Amino acid sequence: MTTAQLPDWAQCLFDEDLRYICLRGGRGSGKSRSVASALVIRGAAKQTRILCAREIQKSIRDSVKRLLDDEIERCGLGDFYTSTETEIRGKNGSLFLFAGLRTNIDSVKSMEGIDICWVEEAQTVSQGSLDVLVPTIRKPGSQILFTWNPRLETDPVDAMFCGDSQPPKTHLARVNWDQNPWFPDVLRAEMEYDKRRDPDKYAHVWMGQYQQSSEARVFRNWKVDEFDI
Repeated sequence: MTTAQLPDWAQCLFDEDLRYICLRGGRGSGKSRSVASALVIRGAAKQTRILCAREIQKSIRDSVKRLLDDEIERCGLGDFYTSTETEIRGKNGSLFLFAGLRTNIDSVKSMEGIDICWVEEAQTVSQGSLDVLVPTIRKPGSQILFTWNPRLETDPVDAMFCGDSQPPKTHLARVNWDQNPWFPDVLRAEMEYDKRRDPDKYAHVWMGQYQQSSEARVFRNWKVDEFDI
């Protein structure tokens, strides 16, 4: 039996009419866990070929495979999926593949029949990788999911989706810690500390706002007479 609890905003992850699903926001939002849950559920519902990509993946340990394995167990799908060292297969033929875009772009270009591509940490993806990836995921009805913590307004993924216009069939959502019903207490303590001590850091790390360009702000809460010179 498949059981999973997902936040209300995660309904978009089951909308097969969308081409792009873009989830951006701060730490502790549950974006990645929700996407992992939705994908293992969708893969169990029907045969689906899913590519999980990121800009740099030196080994499978750098991928979201461990997260997917955890969600498979949490959703009660351990008997349905078989997880090997490099991939995850479902009894209905569903397949999860993993790749780094920067170092394996040629192998990504040769992949056929991808139904869903999930790009994690999309703020680090280069323009060159995007230019290759998007036309590679070309099966009719295919989707590309981007999850990221915003860094700079000029990052390619932000330029593509957060400007004056968006590609057709795009769903863009800001998802932060306050939209996670299961936000853990240990993170709440860190979030509250950052909120009190460094509002700029809180805005960037927890609320998904762009990083401040000046590094001088790191010292703005300190006085010269607090240091021994």
